Amino acid sequence: MKKRLTVCASHLITLPSAPHGPVRSAIGAAREAVDEFDPELVVFFGTDHRRAFRSVVPTFAVVLEATAQGDVAGPTGSYDVPADLGRALVADLVAHEFDIATAYSAALDHAFGHTTRDLLGTISSKPVLPIFINCASPPHATFRRAASLGRRVGEFFADKRVLYVGSGGLAHDLPGFREPETGVVLTEEERQEWIKSVNSKARSEGTIRELVRTWDESFLAGIGGTAWEWLDSIDVDLVERGGNGAAECLTWTAAWAAGGQGLTTLAHEFDTSGRAVVMSAR
Repeated sequence: MKKRLTVCASHLITLPSAPHGPVRSAIGAAREAVDEFDPELVVFFGTDHRRAFRSVVPTFAVVLEATAQGDVAGPTGSYDVPADLGRALVADLVAHEFDIATAYSAALDHAFGHTTRDLLGTISSKPVLPIFINCASPPHATFRRAASLGRRVGEFFADKRVLYVGSGGLAHDLPGFREPETGVVLTEEERQEWIKSVNSKARSEGTIRELVRTWDESFLAGIGGTAWEWLDSIDVDLVERGGNGAAECLTWTAAWAAGGQGLTTLAHEFDTSGRAVVMSAR
């Protein structure tokens, strides 16, 4: 029986407003594979869009209790988080010299919620251990460090049938995340209006970055194998080549390293939102 399944996917791809392209179809194929695999545990490497982690932003954190915010038409409710396993993982990571934070409770946003729902049906249908990776508030970890974290997580759960998930976009640029966190707490409605105004201003001023698909292709080639040499070059001039949203692929990198096998690209669409679904099983 296969002991590991790894799925990495963009979030927001099943919104009614999202394009009905090959990535949208691929998430359905990935869900069928997850159903067949029937994991006993889901280890979810995800990020946050400055909703859950604001005044203190750890580089990495294991979440011991989690709810879903329901933002951007996402799910609501509580995740089934195996807190004892999470505590044991934190202790193991500290013993292996990772400065890991413990989030005793977190209201996770769509970076976790959408992909969990897309792959599992509901956020509470399987035990899910969320591992937060900061991708939105620089400075963030290197890709090599994210891989090192993922590899240790995979070693810790080697005796379990685990689905490893990484959620985020490939090359894309988010004007709203170019400025430091202000500390101002907005309602979700206020937040969406602010995002629209920032994006509109960026378009009118011509400051939307023109990205090229070569960063996507280099990244997908890297996680398609098992070598680690590419991890250093993928980080070089990251924002210029992939936009500030490309840092979300730190979650993919951790999931790839945890699974320990090259991933197969099921679908990839290069555009301003960096959509793709990749998967591998062992």
